[in-house]
Amino acid sequence: MKRLRVLWHIIRITGADVVVFGFLIAYGIASLVLPHFEPGIPTIGDSFWYLFVSFTTIGFGDFVAVTLVGRLITVFVALYGILVVALATGVIVGFYNELLRARTKDSLRVFISELENLPDLSKEELADLAARVRERHILG
Repeated sequence: MKRLRVLWHIIRITGADVVVFGFLIAYGIASLVLPHFEPGIPTIGDSFWYLFVSFTTIGFGDFVAVTLVGRLITVFVALYGILVVALATGVIVGFYNELLRARTKDSLRVFISELENLPDLSKEELADLAARVRERHILG
């Protein structure tokens, strides 16, 4: 649950939710409008497929935009889709960086707590603490 809260926090901070919802709306509207301008894309389902293939840069070629309006819609949706994919990559990287930072903070908090209670630790706990200190010193 904590991971989802961190991810949602990053999505809100970056404004990615607005961009993704905007893309979905633009994609839906473009899919509804495109069949009216393109004779080779007769149905809304074909339009959804064509735009998906366009913005993912797969480009099977089973449908092709031939009118100026159809090509402009395709360019707009394709560029917007590339932006959303790039944004998603950045959000995921930000999410993992924030997750690693949170884990480091928790680990450091436990470590400091053990140091504060040093006189109360058993021999085994002291040996474990010394091993972790050596490991961190070697790694870091």
